[in-house]
Amino acid sequence: MNGCIYLTDLDDTLFRSLPKHPSPAGLSRVTTANNGHHGHMSAAQRGLFAALRATGAVIPVTARSSEAFGRVHLDFGTRRAVLANGAVVRDEAGRPDPDWSAHTARIGRCFDALFMEMSALIDAELGRAARSWVVAEGGASVYFCVKMNATEEHAVRDGIVAAREVLTERFDLSGMWGHANGNNLSFTPLGISKRDACLYLIERLGERGDAALIGLGDSLTDLPFLGLCDYMMIPTGSQIAGLLDPSGAAA
Repeated sequence: MNGCIYLTDLDDTLFRSLPKHPSPAGLSRVTTANNGHHGHMSAAQRGLFAALRATGAVIPVTARSSEAFGRVHLDFGTRRAVLANGAVVRDEAGRPDPDWSAHTARIGRCFDALFMEMSALIDAELGRAARSWVVAEGGASVYFCVKMNATEEHAVRDGIVAAREVLTERFDLSGMWGHANGNNLSFTPLGISKRDACLYLIERLGERGDAALIGLGDSLTDLPFLGLCDYMMIPTGSQIAGLLDPSGAAA
């Protein structure tokens, strides 16, 4: 295998929504969002992506569902991907690996009722301040997500904290791992993760020869799969960068 193998997160790593860019100058839209918050690449991000494409295989590793990934308008040069927080592993033909999908579906289906109860509680306690939904793949629930409808930073932060407190006080969430980053709170069943999926994918890549495995990510939830790689790349101003250097934490 020639060049490098890049396992890369997408949102807030290769592109960002418009409000997260310091300046609108020189941006190019690379996704279509149902809520209008499309993803845009800066000149630096375009340059990075071009360099990745020119020097190896670029494999997306994202929390985006299969449907949301279909609204990313980038040519990765491969059809392999890890989607839905690791619930889906796509093979070289772009097809979901049936064994992996069956494995994660068995896990996810055990949480169908709990996810519905969690969503109902968010609606009852936070009303129009928040929205929540269950991400499903192949008819099986794979994780639960909450976002605030506010745009002000402090309102988003306070709302995410309140949502997490409401859920953890009412339910036993010990069978899931929870994560908050910006305007995103998610709960994913143990056994479904980017790291587990990347391990599965790496095994199927076979002998890598001299190809270095390089991971890219911005979120603390990316660290486990980044740790599988020979090297890692982290955007400045990201959640991980803020952990390493609190003075450079993301806004």
